[in-house]
Amino acid sequence: MQGTPGLHVVGVRHHSPACARVVAHTLRKVKPRHVLIEGPADMNARLDELLLPHELPLAVFSSYRDEERTHASWTPFCAYSPEWVALTEGKAAGAQVRFMDLPAWDKSFHGVRNRYSDGERRTTRLIETLCRKLGLEGMDALWDHLFEQPCELDTLAERLRVYFDSFRAEEEATGSDHRREAFMLAHVEAALALGDGPVVVVCGGFHAPVLARATGKPGSPFPETPSHPSARSYLVPYSFRRLDSFTGYESGMPSPAFYQAVWELGPEKAPEHMLRAAVTRLRGRGQHISSADLIAASVMAEGLGRLRAHTALARSDLLDGMAAALVKDALDVALPWTTRGVLSPDTDPLLAEVLRAFSGDRTGRLSDSTPRPPLLADVERVLSAHDLRPRGRARKVGVELREPAHLERSRALHRLRVLGIPGFTRDAGPTFPTEPVLQESWTVAPSEDFISWVIEASGWGPSLEVAATGRLEEALSTAGPDLGRLALLLAESLFIGAKGLAQRVLESVAAQALHEPDLTRLGLALERLLSVWRYDVLLGAQGSADVGTVIAAAFDRGLWLLEQLDGPALPADEGHLRAVAALRDTLRFAGRALSLDETHAAAVFERRLADLRAPPAVRGAALGALWSLSRFSDEASAEAAAIRATRAAARPSILGDFLAGLFRLAREQVVRASPVTAVLDEVLRQLPQEDFLVAVPALRLAFGFFPPREKEDIARSILTLHGKDPAGARTLLRLEVDPALVAAGTALDEEVEQVLARYGLLRPHEGGTP
Repeated sequence: MQGTPGLHVVGVRHHSPACARVVAHTLRKVKPRHVLIEGPADMNARLDELLLPHELPLAVFSSYRDEERTHASWTPFCAYSPEWVALTEGKAAGAQVRFMDLPAWDKSFHGVRNRYSDGERRTTRLIETLCRKLGLEGMDALWDHLFEQPCELDTLAERLRVYFDSFRAEEEATGSDHRREAFMLAHVEAALALGDGPVVVVCGGFHAPVLARATGKPGSPFPETPSHPSARSYLVPYSFRRLDSFTGYESGMPSPAFYQAVWELGPEKAPEHMLRAAVTRLRGRGQHISSADLIAASVMAEGLGRLRAHTALARSDLLDGMAAALVKDALDVALPWTTRGVLSPDTDPLLAEVLRAFSGDRTGRLSDSTPRPPLLADVERVLSAHDLRPRGRARKVGVELREPAHLERSRALHRLRVLGIPGFTRDAGPTFPTEPVLQESWTVAPSEDFISWVIEASGWGPSLEVAATGRLEEALSTAGPDLGRLALLLAESLFIGAKGLAQRVLESVAAQALHEPDLTRLGLALERLLSVWRYDVLLGAQGSADVGTVIAAAFDRGLWLLEQLDGPALPADEGHLRAVAALRDTLRFAGRALSLDETHAAAVFERRLADLRAPPAVRGAALGALWSLSRFSDEASAEAAAIRATRAAARPSILGDFLAGLFRLAREQVVRASPVTAVLDEVLRQLPQEDFLVAVPALRLAFGFFPPREKEDIARSILTLHGKDPAGARTLLRLEVDPALVAAGTALDEEVEQVLARYGLLRPHEGGTP
């Protein structure tokens, strides 16, 4: 577009072959002295690096960290990106080429993962109106219809200008838009002020009308580019898969392999090429695509193209034609190319393969001369040192945690996992470093995105250990008062061998334990802290005084929270029961060493057992804690207390919950106590059938705490009580149908009996009144 003499502004849609052709045409026609491109200005000093003989696609990865925020984003380029064409063609023509936009880490890009994102501007009123008038579905089909058809380039340029002028008139700019446009405008004015030749500006079409109003102001300098010590930018290989909207990419054109073909072969020849590529992929996946199917798809696409007044087949013509000819069954979801976003899992498998062919599997490669961040060299060193370098195919790697060399290998693998580096997956191993599991199994596999992700992770630090620790440091800074998240962070810091970080996590846990309002979260943290204190030989925290101090604080807070927990009708809560178990275990295994007040703790359990306001499961758990801690004078006294408490809880609405708490904390004691088993049998037999059905769900939960062998022991005791042969106990544990189905059948029987009784249809021996 032309306004100020010597200024030529080309508005583009990112990753559009048509716009890339207009840019190339404009550069050849104008022969500019200056080319200004919407892109990160902090890369201007490194344009020679960007222009090394790379294999596209590639991206500029930018990262930033300060006390308030962290940010990471990408500026991707492929062969048909208008910005890339402006950069390479402008340099080749001898023009002064500059990026003119703010750095990707500037606050104007807050929340933006991709510089060229247009997600929020694909559904404007203008686009919706045009789609409705033209009978098209979505921005992508509209764009192909208007601009990706064969067209004389000057005519196309004017058509784009009118479109973007209308677009800007309809859509309101944000504060971020204004800040970016002011920065870009300053570049344009400075280039015009030099007065040494034409200026070509290549920018997103939304910004073009504003930049076209720029005028030369004598003496206008190029603006200073913002900088920050933590800001980093590196070139990374990119891939068509990451560039495609169907994998979540938010901007530009979908189906990059299709538009690469349009760029290389032209819009007339690309559809035939892509039809062959899609059919080849389908046949390679075992789909039977006959010549007749291929002809039908081609004829259908041609017909749709003519119906839509296309001189060359558009992407939607070809996809619609293939869907009509090849899909034989009804579709559960809309055709995926009519919308944007990740493919629905309900997408027809054949169409999903077609879209993968249209996406392509091309992966970029950086020139060997490209500067690399230190992290990449360190990762490669670590992989070689521990024989973890990916090979041609996936392989299994075993780790024996008792061996020092294997322990270092484990830490390296966990550091890669924490950073999200693809190709390293843990299949088995402990979920917390102190679990009695001393082996890990990993899968190491090649990944096309490996180098890219390592470079992107370099924003966390120059070495694998520092970067993984930095990643967790940020997680710690955002964990807030959540003890559950803090406990997980403690586990991660132990896995990667970060002693300093583990200490800081412990300090955060200690601070939060004094104020934690949730018993479940506190119980989980206490459980894990206790396991570290008892078992951690990997990090050296076993018996640590610092960990012990945190345990003592969490223990006191947990007792207080337990005493505040009320709700006589609350069902059993596994989180609460786990917390009571953690309190009991802390007293059992660390009470004396940490000088915990055992008398006070026992008094809390006794009060909870006697308090009718407490949840039934908590009352049962309190009894179980006292019993398993041997707080009764002898076993007979413990059994008598259990019998009294069980009879007191023998109401169908609370019995199962009470027993769930008791069994969770004193499972082994209950199995050995035959008098308690006898009372349980008596209580359950005395329940009317309707009451028993009410109690069944909670009873199933309670008895689910017993493993099969202990269930068999209980069954033997019951059979003996009733004069039966205990040898048949095991058969009682086998039920051929789902217990829920049995309960439902019993309830149905009860309903039938009630109806029969209501109408006097029961015989005397069946119960009821004749």
